[in-house]
Amino acid sequence: MERVRKIVILGGGTAGWMTAAALSATYGATASISVLESDAIGTVGVGEATIPTIHWFNELIGLDEAAFVRETNASFKLGIEFVDWTRPGNRYFHPFGRYGVDLGTVPFHQRWLRARADGLDRPLSAYSLATQLAEAGRFAKPTGDPRSILSTLGYAYHFDAGLYARHLRTLAEARGVTRHEGLLARIDRDPLNGFVTALATDRGETLKGELFVDCSGFRALLIGEAMGAPFEDWSQWLPCDRAVAVPCARVAETTPFTRSTRRDAGWQWRIPLQHRTGNG
Repeated sequence: MERVRKIVILGGGTAGWMTAAALSATYGATASISVLESDAIGTVGVGEATIPTIHWFNELIGLDEAAFVRETNASFKLGIEFVDWTRPGNRYFHPFGRYGVDLGTVPFHQRWLRARADGLDRPLSAYSLATQLAEAGRFAKPTGDPRSILSTLGYAYHFDAGLYARHLRTLAEARGVTRHEGLLARIDRDPLNGFVTALATDRGETLKGELFVDCSGFRALLIGEAMGAPFEDWSQWLPCDRAVAVPCARVAETTPFTRSTRRDAGWQWRIPLQHRTGNG
């Protein structure tokens, strides 16, 4: 199998520039990577709430955390607060990280259950450092030293999606990725096997490639319209099929967690950033 040397990404935004950053970090100078993106197509610059696996991606692309936090107006996230989900007035916190410390081969929560059966009147959340910090509005980064209680912490981020895409673009272009301004005008395909061979733009450019990545969003211009890949309908399992994003000015202290509140017609999120709050 021949090594891919020309890669074309259709679409920018978070998806397109995450793809460009990851591929440029993986292939380096051995592959030519192009992104076809148009300023005429807007992106939704909402606040994004991530989970700790975002660290794997950021490490893959060599992202500097301090620069990333500064450039995307990011805040740190210790977990998710769920409000009114089990019943009105109830709340629970899902922390990132571990509860307590395992003793021997018995997991901590098993010892807590035994102690509770013996009369202990402390909730499991009392043994989660992430939960205690979040409720106090504080944050600390985890340490790799297993002797430290900070080693039980996990964390993620809230960030502005539009600024994140811009930051990744800067990183990718510094590694040789080329951005082409324009709209997709035509898709060229091999007459024998039907594979995509090139994308033609409304500005007269032809972007030839060996690997094409579709980051055109819901329109799915390559994988859907061109290649005819069917759409898998999951609506029977996902009753919430619409979202309205309403950012607002930050009027309170930035909390180190995302809030998810159940509503009669769905649910509401609150994502605190440095400069504003994401709602929807």
